[in-house]
Amino acid sequence: MLAAFPTKRMSFKTKPETVTIGDHPMKCLVCSNLSFHRRKTHFDTALIKELNPDWTHSVGYCLICDQCGHIHWFVDR
Repeated sequence: MLAAFPTKRMSFKTKPETVTIGDHPMKCLVCSNLSFHRRKTHFDTALIKELNPDWTHSVGYCLICDQCGHIHWFVDR
């Protein structure tokens, strides 16, 4: 069984920040925390290429919860 929260603290080069999407503060879907580490990401995997070839070189970002480590993925629009 996986632990609900990591026992070892993750280390990041960035400070956690609060994020607003539209007019809504972002809350972690797992633990309701309000602080995240932001990372730019590329959707360049074999699975994405099979599902939607137009996404092959798409760029998006993810927010990593500072408390539980859950990763929330977003696509640039």
